[in-house]
Amino acid sequence: MATYQTTYTNAPPKGLHGQIASEEKCNKISRTVETAGGIAFGTPVQRGAGDHGVVVMAAGEFLGISVLNPAVPPSTTLPDGYPQYFTGAFMTMGTMYVTAGGAVTDGADVFYNTTNRRYVAAAGANIIGPLPDTFFETSGGDGDIVEISVRLRPVTPAPAA
Repeated sequence: MATYQTTYTNAPPKGLHGQIASEEKCNKISRTVETAGGIAFGTPVQRGAGDHGVVVMAAGEFLGISVLNPAVPPSTTLPDGYPQYFTGAFMTMGTMYVTAGGAVTDGADVFYNTTNRRYVAAAGANIIGPLPDTFFETSGGDGDIVEISVRLRPVTPAPAA
């Protein structure tokens, strides 16, 4: 019988980019990937042109974030994501592990860098956001795995003028 793993590190990673952090309060939807190059795990999406379709978020309304799924067959062009026309899972509410693209702090708004596919805490070139009702739940630095929450906190309305 084959041995699969015989050694373990002292500090295993706490999560992977696009992995759900907790199923306690989590909602996912299934949608068909319309983006020609596919959608990488952990990427924000918006509605696509077809019924139940999604595309990588650009300037549309934030729908959710693609969920890591190890059962998706890898491709040479997108080894860690859903290929075009594949039905993927997209988290619309819950907590997810993502990779920080700079210093982030607990409670800060969440922005997404479309160039390096990392999450940041401020606007800038090639950055979309803030993602509505999405906040960092842990602090970290560039390259760290951090936790974000999507639509889990009540939104406080602005005071009347």
